[in-house]
Amino acid sequence: MNSEDLLIHEIHNLDLVNRQPTLEKALYKYLELCLENYSIAHVHAFRARLGWSGKPPITLQEAGKIAGVTRERIRQLELRIKRSIRKNTPAVMSKIADELPEDDAELWSNVSERLRAKGITENLWSLQSVRVLMRHFGFDAWYFAEGDQDSLIGGIPASYLTQFQEYITLTRRMCRASGAVPLESIVQEVRDSGREQKLQPTNVPSLKLMLSCISDIEFLPDDYCWVTSTPTNRVRLINVTKKMLSVARPLNMIEIHRGLERKYSFRNKTGTALYDGIVPPIRILLALYERYAEFKVSADDRIDYNGDLDPQSELTRPEHMIYRAFMDSGKRILDRNTIKFFGAERGINMSSIEVELTYSPIVTKIQQNNWRLVGTELTGRELSNLVFKTEDERSTRRLMGKGFIGEDLYRIVLVIPRFVHNFVSSVPSEIGGLKLQAAFLDKNDVSLICKNGAIFGFGKFLTDSGYSEGDYLTITLDLKEYGFTWTVSKELPDLSFAGQSNPTP
Repeated sequence: MNSEDLLIHEIHNLDLVNRQPTLEKALYKYLELCLENYSIAHVHAFRARLGWSGKPPITLQEAGKIAGVTRERIRQLELRIKRSIRKNTPAVMSKIADELPEDDAELWSNVSERLRAKGITENLWSLQSVRVLMRHFGFDAWYFAEGDQDSLIGGIPASYLTQFQEYITLTRRMCRASGAVPLESIVQEVRDSGREQKLQPTNVPSLKLMLSCISDIEFLPDDYCWVTSTPTNRVRLINVTKKMLSVARPLNMIEIHRGLERKYSFRNKTGTALYDGIVPPIRILLALYERYAEFKVSADDRIDYNGDLDPQSELTRPEHMIYRAFMDSGKRILDRNTIKFFGAERGINMSSIEVELTYSPIVTKIQQNNWRLVGTELTGRELSNLVFKTEDERSTRRLMGKGFIGEDLYRIVLVIPRFVHNFVSSVPSEIGGLKLQAAFLDKNDVSLICKNGAIFGFGKFLTDSGYSEGDYLTITLDLKEYGFTWTVSKELPDLSFAGQSNPTP
């Protein structure tokens, strides 16, 4: 009987004599038989080198020091042992395989604890050790995913484990965009996303298992999660909240939630962020603010900041101008034109003011064309006065005349407002039935856009026309060729065409 046959015979006898050997004992005896002509130090060196004690495998250099030989000698002996391994598998390996998940994934800490509780192993094995062990003996039907807090093992059908790190990266990025994200939103992003790479579909329970392996991902109520290690200056939730608190503090959660929705909607609509911002519900926001040392949460759920906040530092230039407009006026309600006139005198771009009035978290629209600063309480009288003011504004005529002046030619006369960059006219009823969704070009390829019942784009050609507020703009639309002509006048044009229908039958 040659030496290899003798080894197989002795291993077989070992399993017959000791019908319940633990994994550690079986592997130790295995090494003793493989290294029977070597010292006990060699056995201990290879036990540590192969990770057969349950601890992560050591390096060739470290094993050589234990055995008192060179790392090259360790490498040579290791190859000899591995050639034998594939032919001689201890029976206890089958018991381990029976305890491993066949389809979905399971936390390795749970599996390792179960193996020890059933007497299959003596120790809690590291994932690195069991992964190497199973590879040595040809057990290739499982995936492994290693985290810094726990790890996962799953059967081949759990193919999403091969993209474990991609899921973690996606979660971190989405949490940075929102502050906290529901797991269902991450799962949905995986289903819909083709931005960076195709990820294998998963579900909330499987994703939660993966994230539980990462030490800086913490779960909140209702299956929300957040990343504890993200630098606070990169958390949009914190930055937006600081903007609001620089204007008024403390703030109640309704104001904060409303401000976050306004700011997040801007980034979502403009596509300026890779992932859409999701505003968590108030109970989740409260849980987050309690975890950030920068903020204080009062007993009545009002949020304040630990430290000083300077509006000029926290706000954009247009935002700070809006803030100053309120402060300088001493009023708690300002209309659009007052704010824009204040900004225009200080050289602020009108489009920037419009964007901030629509999306900035520091202001809230209370009625058409009227805003208040965040944290401002309004009286009943102020609101009543605002209603009367709004009614007066509605009575101001912008449209002076409209009608056909020939076949497929339609004319509109409008009064020009002070600011034209966002001037919009409704589509007149006579041509509204055409449901126009088109661009009308003038001879210089400047376009007017007719879309969703509105005509806009006036600012592109009026800005440099030398107009004054109250001047008259005459627009003639060619409904066949989709062109237009225009003129500006100080005097009211002839309106005899007004009300004329299309002469074409």
